[in-house]
Amino acid sequence: MTESHTDHTHDTPLPDATVDVAPVRKIALIAAVVGLGAWAIMGFFNAQVDTEHGTREFFLSYLCGFIFWSSLPFGALAMTMLGFLTQASWGVILRRIFGAAIRTMPVFAALGIPILVSLFIADGKQSPFWWSDHKFEGAMESVAKTQKIRPEAAEELQHKIHDWLNPTFFTIRYLIYFTILGLIAYKVTTWSRPNEDNDDRTAKSKIYGLSGPGVLIWALLMALFATDWVMSVEPSWASSMFPIVFGMNQFLTTLTFGTFVFYTLTKGNADVTALIKDKFRIDIGSLTLGFCMVWAYASFCQFMLVWAGNLPEEIPYYLKRGAGQLPNSWVYMLYILIILHWLTPFIILLFRDVKLNPNSMRVMTVFLMTVCACDVVLWIVPSVPHEKGVLHIPMAFAAIIGVGGLWGLAFARELGKRAILAKNHEVKFLAEWGHH
Repeated sequence: MTESHTDHTHDTPLPDATVDVAPVRKIALIAAVVGLGAWAIMGFFNAQVDTEHGTREFFLSYLCGFIFWSSLPFGALAMTMLGFLTQASWGVILRRIFGAAIRTMPVFAALGIPILVSLFIADGKQSPFWWSDHKFEGAMESVAKTQKIRPEAAEELQHKIHDWLNPTFFTIRYLIYFTILGLIAYKVTTWSRPNEDNDDRTAKSKIYGLSGPGVLIWALLMALFATDWVMSVEPSWASSMFPIVFGMNQFLTTLTFGTFVFYTLTKGNADVTALIKDKFRIDIGSLTLGFCMVWAYASFCQFMLVWAGNLPEEIPYYLKRGAGQLPNSWVYMLYILIILHWLTPFIILLFRDVKLNPNSMRVMTVFLMTVCACDVVLWIVPSVPHEKGVLHIPMAFAAIIGVGGLWGLAFARELGKRAILAKNHEVKFLAEWGHH
């Protein structure tokens, strides 16, 4: 998409893009009540079975919900900045939805507080993170023997605990992430309003100027965030490819969520749907396919590097998740992800008719969001042994639904403040595309 067209686009009448967000609010409320209720009930029963680690699994499942939904405020910020940089059609179509997600960042920051609290209670024994347990301080030799890792790797773990992975510094970094990204989000959303309402080119230039370095800052902070909140659940695992896997999961979740919301809320509004030309629908479908392909490539590279290195401190990540051992139930989820996160969208999204059909794309977006949730569960839940508890998997999905409901209430409030499409020169260009 470019802006090289003449002023006749500014005379094009645009449809009323006001949408009713009541269904979003209703679904979010139901998800919050049902998801959190189921999570709490299963957590209670699981704690009766596993009296030693029941509380830890309670927080571990909540971590799954927090990590999955972190994709929306963080991913929406990156996608918005990329949309301004590339001037792509999807960036204009989904901008209001992304903006509503970005403005929920303060609410989402509060959703991470339960995990932070778990670091400081019971000497960190019930936290999802192994390093918060004080018993590991100065005891890395015994951990090395238990984990069957090399002495030099054990020494590195000791440095990680003292220098990086400790509750206080972890909490400080959490505040830093949200402060820096929150400031960028504030500037982007503040400058977006005059650009969308008054065609203020100066405001758009400011966003454009911020978006370049903003994307780089986002990438750096998300690499650190992924390391802190996901990779550190494993005692000795490290992967240079995981931040890319994490980022693609964020992008895919954000894009599919935004596409689903747009197609759902504009269904029945013929004027708005007519504005979204075939070319723009194909762009959204092709980008969705592209994110799936990059996720598959990065995931394979991660496995290949761990397999080639064959280091005793790295391979437990895959051994815990099956690594071809069929008695391990997690291996089935690995196969499911290979089939559903790569092969299925690769086949289906190649078809032009699927990308052009909003109903088909809505099905695909819900399908892919579910698959992304499975990916998050696979990252986190197998990291600790579940010797007695049997509800850790349904607890994780219940927490994802419940946390999503809480976040969804804040999202619905922000989305309802403005029409789903602006009435500026960019949207008018979309309306005129192909007419000249």
